[in-house]
Amino acid sequence: MGLARELTMGSRRGRNNRIAAHPDFAALRRFTQAENPDLGNFRAILDRVGASPNRLRFKEGVIYIEACKRYRELAGEQYGPALGTY
Repeated sequence: MGLARELTMGSRRGRNNRIAAHPDFAALRRFTQAENPDLGNFRAILDRVGASPNRLRFKEGVIYIEACKRYRELAGEQYGPALGTY
Protein backbone atom coordinates (compact mmCIF):
# COMPACT_ATOMS: atom_id res chain seq x y z
CA MET A 1 0.00 0.00 0.00
CA GLY A 2 2.91 2.34 0.66
CA LEU A 3 4.14 2.46 -2.95
CA ALA A 4 0.60 2.68 -4.36
CA ARG A 5 -0.23 5.56 -2.05
CA GLU A 6 2.99 7.36 -2.91
CA LEU A 7 2.38 6.99 -6.64
CA THR A 8 -1.20 8.24 -6.51
CA MET A 9 -1.18 10.80 -3.71
CA GLY A 10 2.48 11.75 -3.37
CA SER A 11 4.75 11.35 -0.42
CA ARG A 12 3.52 11.95 3.09
CA ARG A 13 4.27 15.15 4.90
CA GLY A 14 6.39 14.86 7.99
CA ARG A 15 4.85 15.30 11.40
CA ASN A 16 7.59 17.64 12.60
CA ASN A 17 6.15 20.62 10.78
CA ARG A 18 5.87 22.70 13.94
CA ILE A 19 5.01 26.37 14.13
CA ALA A 20 7.99 27.18 16.35
CA ALA A 21 10.33 25.93 13.64
CA HIS A 22 9.39 28.89 11.42
CA PRO A 23 11.71 31.77 12.39
CA ASP A 24 9.15 34.55 11.84
CA PHE A 25 6.61 33.07 14.24
CA ALA A 26 9.30 32.31 16.81
CA ALA A 27 10.44 35.93 16.58
CA LEU A 28 6.85 37.17 16.91
CA ARG A 29 6.46 35.11 20.06
CA ARG A 30 9.66 36.57 21.49
CA PHE A 31 8.65 40.14 20.63
CA THR A 32 5.19 39.61 22.13
CA GLN A 33 6.63 38.41 25.43
CA ALA A 34 9.44 41.00 25.66
CA GLU A 35 9.17 44.01 27.95
CA ASN A 36 10.60 46.58 25.51
CA PRO A 37 10.97 45.04 22.04
CA ASP A 38 12.52 46.88 19.11
CA LEU A 39 9.44 48.27 17.35
CA GLY A 40 11.17 48.57 13.97
CA ASN A 41 12.05 44.88 13.82
CA PHE A 42 8.70 43.95 15.33
CA ARG A 43 6.86 45.88 12.59
CA ALA A 44 9.09 44.42 9.85
CA ILE A 45 8.28 40.85 10.89
CA LEU A 46 4.58 41.65 11.23
CA ASP A 47 4.63 43.14 7.72
CA ARG A 48 6.43 40.09 6.32
CA VAL A 49 4.00 37.62 7.92
CA GLY A 50 0.96 39.69 6.96
CA ALA A 51 2.09 40.00 3.33
CA SER A 52 2.70 36.27 2.94
CA PRO A 53 0.53 34.75 0.21
CA ASN A 54 0.23 31.51 2.18
CA ARG A 55 -2.83 30.90 4.29
CA LEU A 56 -2.14 30.93 8.02
CA ARG A 57 -2.84 27.86 10.07
CA PHE A 58 -4.87 28.30 13.25
CA LYS A 59 -1.88 28.46 15.61
CA GLU A 60 -0.06 30.84 13.28
CA GLY A 61 -3.11 33.08 13.18
CA VAL A 62 -3.32 33.15 16.96
CA ILE A 63 0.35 34.11 17.23
CA TYR A 64 -0.09 36.82 14.58
CA ILE A 65 -3.20 38.31 16.23
CA GLU A 66 -1.55 38.35 19.67
CA ALA A 67 1.52 40.03 18.18
CA CYS A 68 -0.65 42.66 16.48
CA LYS A 69 -2.44 43.30 19.76
CA ARG A 70 0.89 43.75 21.58
CA TYR A 71 2.18 46.05 18.82
CA ARG A 72 -0.96 48.20 19.11
CA GLU A 73 -0.38 48.49 22.87
CA LEU A 74 3.25 49.51 22.43
CA ALA A 75 3.03 51.79 19.40
CA GLY A 76 -0.42 53.25 19.97
CA GLU A 77 -1.44 52.87 16.34
CA GLN A 78 -3.94 50.52 14.72
CA TYR A 79 -2.28 47.56 13.04
CA GLY A 80 -3.53 44.20 11.83
CA PRO A 81 -6.66 42.26 12.71
CA ALA A 82 -8.28 42.17 16.12
CA LEU A 83 -9.64 38.95 17.58
CA GLY A 84 -13.41 38.68 17.42
CA THR A 85 -14.01 41.44 14.89
CA TYR A 86 -15.11 39.30 11.96
